[in-house]
Amino acid sequence: MNLKHNIIKVGLGTYVLFLMLLNVSCSERIKIVGEDTSYQEYLFKKTLETSQLAVSVVASNLDYPWDLCWDNFEENILWFTEIKGTVNQLNTDTGKIKTLLRLEDVLVKKSYGLLGFAIHPNMKLHPYVFLHYTYSKNDGIRSKLVKYNYDNGGLVSPKTILEDIPGTTYHNGSRIVISKENKIFISLGDAGRKELAQNSSEMTGKVLRLNLDGTVPNDNPIKDSPVWSWGHRNPQGLVLANGILYSSEHGEANDDEMNIIEAGGNYGWPDVTGYCNEPYENSFCKDSIIVEPIKAWTPTIAPSGIAYYGSKTIPEWTNSILVGSLKGTSLRVLKLSVDGTSVEGETIAFNRQFGRIRDVISAPNGDVYLCTSNKDWHPRANPGFYSDTKLPMRNDDKIIRIHQAGKDLGNRLEEMKEKQTPLDKDTMVYKNGTVHNDGMFIYENYCASCHKADGSGAEGFFPPLTKTEGVADKDRLIRSVINGVSGPLEVKGISYNMDMPSFKFLTDKELADVLTYVRASFGNNSSGVTEEEVANYKSMLQN
Repeated sequence: MNLKHNIIKVGLGTYVLFLMLLNVSCSERIKIVGEDTSYQEYLFKKTLETSQLAVSVVASNLDYPWDLCWDNFEENILWFTEIKGTVNQLNTDTGKIKTLLRLEDVLVKKSYGLLGFAIHPNMKLHPYVFLHYTYSKNDGIRSKLVKYNYDNGGLVSPKTILEDIPGTTYHNGSRIVISKENKIFISLGDAGRKELAQNSSEMTGKVLRLNLDGTVPNDNPIKDSPVWSWGHRNPQGLVLANGILYSSEHGEANDDEMNIIEAGGNYGWPDVTGYCNEPYENSFCKDSIIVEPIKAWTPTIAPSGIAYYGSKTIPEWTNSILVGSLKGTSLRVLKLSVDGTSVEGETIAFNRQFGRIRDVISAPNGDVYLCTSNKDWHPRANPGFYSDTKLPMRNDDKIIRIHQAGKDLGNRLEEMKEKQTPLDKDTMVYKNGTVHNDGMFIYENYCASCHKADGSGAEGFFPPLTKTEGVADKDRLIRSVINGVSGPLEVKGISYNMDMPSFKFLTDKELADVLTYVRASFGNNSSGVTEEEVANYKSMLQN
């Protein structure tokens, strides 16, 4: 089955709240080996094949957390960042949070601010912490990579090791991984300039590899260049496991990806999305060696942070990549082959239970922690997209713990309830009696996340489709949807700086259906679009 035309049905669950009361002293440094600690707010349990998982909230009322990182010196310390520019430590024994740093020069708005974060895997020998964040330069957006020393429980002596990275209001990445060989890997988005992703002399749309001091390793694939791989759109997940570097990447309107990052690898963007399996990709794939993903999702799920789960604590998840999904509002479990080079199966866990999941991490003891991203810009811009789940939820954003319940706790917790919510609604009949249910179904899967289900858009983020020139002009609409739109745009007197993807991967019939739906809906009452009109425009492009 063609993954680009798969429709993934998602659902909404409900949860039951349990509050456990017990006083635990920070000074006693109690290592919890039983069922709970006092500060945790238990939600429910989830039963797998042999495991019974308890789910609890360990931190709440956070401001848009982005990255989770486990301390390799103290096993009860979970580092986390917030996009506003804070670096924090959560004591998982007590629930106490300590803020180590508040950046003064971070530029924060929409989906940019403090992004990638990592601590060195051997803090005893190399007490370094690395931050990637956006800042303002000459009224423009740039980003930089800064190294801090961790000393006496604080972050000191900042040193910028990479700066003046082009940025924009979207697609800045990023994640950071430090290898045991003391190499920094950082994933960067295309910063809204897709054509630069194939330019190996530019830093955007790349995975970079650096020494700890910011210099370029001698064995990088391009001499004197930090570029390790290229052709990336917006990679937001990065993890190194068993010698393999995995990365999750946001697709455009199709083909979110899970990739294995190789030295000198070209991942295709913007000429190829996902696999080399579309007619318009054939020539580029023939002339270039493209590294195809080990997994792709269409419709997109917006995969964000990822973690490798190698523990046997939750045996159903052993040797899997855990994927936090923003748009898909779920935790994805990708079961890997023995050698880790292919995906053998996917499980969707906690579907619509927590909202948008920004990052996930595996603890040394096999517990899993994830953080939500429900106070970010997208739920504000399009709250209706998340169905009857009102985001942000109570006490968002949160860090959530998932662990084996044990018999006693498992008996006290209620089972998580999963309810499937169909993506399609009742068939819509227009004034002339024509049925366009296929067009509506496509619209809701590919367009509603931005333009809203009623076509009203989100002021300042996404333009409306209601009675606009761009919809009334049939040729312009066909051109925009097939080619995509990037850059400044004015609609009904309001300016937008947007990046609308190309939908050329859809069939001629699917394009005709969705364009007809848009032109007949939202008060537009315009004539439909035929398959022939779509085919003619595509033919003109090829010629």
